[in-house]
Amino acid sequence: MHIPEGEYNLKDFCRVIIDSPESVLSGYHGQRVKSFLYLSDDGWREYLDEHYETEDLGEITKFVGEYRNRKGAEQPAKFYVGEYKDDLQMVVTAETEEAIRQALRPVSEHSDCLSPMPIMTEDFQTMNEIVLSSYEDMRISEFKSKRVPSLADARTRPDVDREIEYKGIDGRDRLDEFRNEYGVVPTRIQYEHENVSIRIDTSGKFTLETVNQESFNILFELLNEVVVNVLELLDVANQIKFEKREVEPGNLKLQVAEVSSGEIDFDQPVTLMQAESFIRGTKNSQDLNFSFTDVTKQAGSLDFSAQVTDENRGSLFNVSATENSMRIIPKHNCSFPSLIEFYLAVIQMLDGGARMKLYESQTAA
Repeated sequence: MHIPEGEYNLKDFCRVIIDSPESVLSGYHGQRVKSFLYLSDDGWREYLDEHYETEDLGEITKFVGEYRNRKGAEQPAKFYVGEYKDDLQMVVTAETEEAIRQALRPVSEHSDCLSPMPIMTEDFQTMNEIVLSSYEDMRISEFKSKRVPSLADARTRPDVDREIEYKGIDGRDRLDEFRNEYGVVPTRIQYEHENVSIRIDTSGKFTLETVNQESFNILFELLNEVVVNVLELLDVANQIKFEKREVEPGNLKLQVAEVSSGEIDFDQPVTLMQAESFIRGTKNSQDLNFSFTDVTKQAGSLDFSAQVTDENRGSLFNVSATENSMRIIPKHNCSFPSLIEFYLAVIQMLDGGARMKLYESQTAA
């Protein structure tokens, strides 16, 4: 993106893009704007300074990374970040998916103070209803949906776990039909309108394929709908931790461990086959780097436990699951980005209706 030198807040920054999309996006393939939301904690700006060339444009920070294009040549990739809310940062770019993969994704992969913002499946349904109720003639040209029993009943084999991807000009009708027949709800949608083309998904990525006031209005309206819940999720993840504190009983000085564990409640009973598929999915994913060791499992009424390592950050935590819930017991360097990413993996690959909460706090001598 080619943003003129200046002093901007997030609103001013978006106004520059809306008013002059041709010059701002000149030379960028597709001329679309992509927006990513990141949950943040103290130190995120210093982390950015350590890993990128940065420049302040008022309340907006430009940061530039390097990536290799298809011909193998190094190229700069430009990104802009501004604060949407306390602890929630918005990154805006026009770079290609390859540039984003190489230069932007490492922003959070190894950071203990930045995490991609997940959108809970239920909130995603609310966002979809807002768009469709605001635009009666809004088309859905593409969607991905999955079975979430708490959000939709199914007439056909309701016990079957299923995902459906669809492309077609009648996606809006098909989405309703698939929901009623198979109980699936959307997790990724491409909207099309005379003046709007925008794609959203539960990983917190918004792609504006038409760059105008209307597209940005939709973006901010939808963000406003989910912000409370995602910040509550951040608060829960920050409370799940293992730490030691010093106590002085009499003349002694002792260190005691305090453990605050979390719990992910499943929307539907989870089987051993699903748990094993989840482990394979996280292992094979290009976006995740979790490993599972000391795995014990028993079918029937599910009894599953493992030690989970976030290989990117070195975070370590134990999980133990029944068919109804999964306990998370932090062990080492268990920062909120690891827990948020793990939760995002659960709602994307295991149970779209799962909810994470604080379970309990214990002190061990």
